Amino acid sequence: MSNGAFQAGTWIPLPSNCTRSYKITYYRCAEWGKQLIEQCLTWALTQTIQCIQWGWSQVSKCSSWSWFFCVLFAIIVTFGCLAFGLVVSLVCTAVGVIEIVVCLVWSLVSIIFCLSQANGGTAFLLTDGSIMMQESIGANLYYLGIGLVSWGSNRWWKLTPDQFGSYANGSWSQLADSNLSRTFYASGVLADGRVVVCGGEYSADPFGMIEQNSTNTCEIYDPVANTWTPFASPTSPGANPKTWAHIGDAPCAVLPDGTFLLGSDLDSNIAKLDPSTLTWTAMKPRPPVSQTVGTIAVTSDEDSWVLMPDSTVVGPSCQADDPPTTWIYSVGPPDNWTQGNDLTNSVVETDDNEIGPGLLLYDGTAFFFGANEHTAIYAPLPVPVWSNGPDLPDQIVNGQPMKIGIQDGPAALLVNGNVLFGAGVRVTDPTGQPWSSPSWFFEYDGSTFNRTTDPPNYVTYTYATRLLLLPNGDVLFCKQDDSSFYAYHSDAATPQDSYRPVIQVCPASFQSGNTIQISGTQFNGLSQAVGYGDDSTTATNYPLVRIINNQTNHVRYCRTHDHTTVDANGNTVPSMGVATGAAVVTTNVDIPGDIDLGDAMLFVVANGIPSQPFAVTVTTGLF
Repeated sequence: MSNGAFQAGTWIPLPSNCTRSYKITYYRCAEWGKQLIEQCLTWALTQTIQCIQWGWSQVSKCSSWSWFFCVLFAIIVTFGCLAFGLVVSLVCTAVGVIEIVVCLVWSLVSIIFCLSQANGGTAFLLTDGSIMMQESIGANLYYLGIGLVSWGSNRWWKLTPDQFGSYANGSWSQLADSNLSRTFYASGVLADGRVVVCGGEYSADPFGMIEQNSTNTCEIYDPVANTWTPFASPTSPGANPKTWAHIGDAPCAVLPDGTFLLGSDLDSNIAKLDPSTLTWTAMKPRPPVSQTVGTIAVTSDEDSWVLMPDSTVVGPSCQADDPPTTWIYSVGPPDNWTQGNDLTNSVVETDDNEIGPGLLLYDGTAFFFGANEHTAIYAPLPVPVWSNGPDLPDQIVNGQPMKIGIQDGPAALLVNGNVLFGAGVRVTDPTGQPWSSPSWFFEYDGSTFNRTTDPPNYVTYTYATRLLLLPNGDVLFCKQDDSSFYAYHSDAATPQDSYRPVIQVCPASFQSGNTIQISGTQFNGLSQAVGYGDDSTTATNYPLVRIINNQTNHVRYCRTHDHTTVDANGNTVPSMGVATGAAVVTTNVDIPGDIDLGDAMLFVVANGIPSQPFAVTVTTGLF
């Protein structure tokens, strides 16, 4: 089934995040040196130990009459190795001192010419229409034989659109630093507007060094207070619950009732967070599955999860791929795991168990991109069916057709139902790790993969890129190793009226500085709209409110929060589902105190799709 018309889009430059803070500029420079010095000292220590071990290993090869000389040799080797390690450590330290001096001087120059700019990273759409982005530290050093060196910092920024709603003319401001620097983690925007983050395949150790430690820590960001607050890690089920040792880059999903579902990258455990109390409930663990090698335990590591309209979460299993296994998780209560039918062609890369993004399409099916050229489709029929979709098209490289895939990488649902995504050929980085590169862009219309234009900075691994659907229907593109940001715009991306939120109840007049309630249908959109896989989860299925003043044409996004609906039992519950149909959703809207007064048009926006305009009048608030 074809979704929307295709017309190759354009990439609109967004403002770079230039910083004139001497402290931040210095940190950006010094962080590089800090990590490189750590690697240098670690290498020196490793080589010294291996050298000493080699020397003493020769003793066991000696006969009894030569044992004394062998021990003497080992002692001499030990002193030589220690001397080598000391010299290399001194060189590392000297380089570190030089780097500090260079950074002190360079920071002054950078402030004058505004050279210090934040790289892109995981980005969220806050409910006031602004973009919250993590700053990454990184560069692609592939041509130096090193590869992509990048990690997420603890610095966060906000891009606010200008007075006419333009992100291209918007401005950056700094948010509070998170408690931990983390990279590739579980996350989500909650019904109350806060942002939760858990885990991280990489994070900072107590000394600030970035380690691949699969941290089990969690924290939550409050955009009103501009604060980060740590909270407890999930625990296993049973009479003697144990705190999860790992969260790492675990997959996750904000569920229709507003809770936060989290998988484990270490074992079969599943947990659910109640955002109102920040407490975890241990859910039913993933059951073992039958494979060619026998029955095996399954983790959620590397999985790509998609939330369906019936509140199930589905996906192919990245850890049970022989044969290619699929699953359906019913949230319940009671919660339950069901194994789906096997796929004919696996969408998982066998070398490292990676997969691409998954998205719920407007036709009600879930579509998964493979780390290889294959795709998968989940159809939620009375008896659910998994099948392979069309293969990604070969690309001509140096005159030869090459298979492409997405070994970790993003996709976003355009407002006309087409899927924007980047894919690349399989390449091996200098460490021997296979990845997809570069990030060539396509629109999938439900039947055809249409090659579209690429952003100017598309040459990188797909896993380093991020996409985020914006309230104006464009799609933000950023990447960890670059400070240039773009928005993809297609004139053909216009939504059908059936996709739009529908306003049913809204005050015709309200005062600035007050909070109002608006009710209607499809306020949560028809999909979570943004996918990546296990490393980045930034769904946008929640209502935003945009007010355009009739006289000034000024555009103002108003913070929404605490979206609710009424469940089958008549209880008012959070509303974070998808394709909620005729269910009435109510959201709270904070009207800014400095908003333009007078007649205006109000829109509810979900996944970049606006409702029909609703005429309102904004009056002076009482202070």
